[in-house]
Amino acid sequence: MTEKLDKAKILDEMEQLQLEETRERVAKMRRDKTMQLRRITDKQIALKRIAVIEQQAQEICVHKKGGKGKENWFNGNDSDYAVVKHILSHGPMIVVCQRCGRLWEPPPLALRNGTSEERKEYKRLYIEYRAATEFPTDNETSGARLFEITSNAPAA
Repeated sequence: MTEKLDKAKILDEMEQLQLEETRERVAKMRRDKTMQLRRITDKQIALKRIAVIEQQAQEICVHKKGGKGKENWFNGNDSDYAVVKHILSHGPMIVVCQRCGRLWEPPPLALRNGTSEERKEYKRLYIEYRAATEFPTDNETSGARLFEITSNAPAA
């Protein structure tokens, strides 16, 4: 009889230990998930801050060469622009400012055929892009057009 009680007691204790172990594993998994979500949130916040800082720098940058010293970092005074013009392998040209990292690229064609607001946005982006492609610079255009992606959709 005591042997049965001992076995029952041992089984009960084993079940309690397994339950405790399972609870600890679940608690650890929850902590890990919470920490992972916190890290993701922190990274998203940091990326948003960086984007705001970059946008502010790009807004005040004159994209020109020249200007000495830290105080003149964004105040280029040369007649040439500090931009790199690069032709992508599928045809379009992009323009990148070497000072602030601003990127000009052709606006999405979907905007051209969209709503009235989208067409206005397309026009605004296109005007900015065309102006950037015409920036005078002594840098040579890089890249090579290897292929072209075309659409069967009729132009508007």
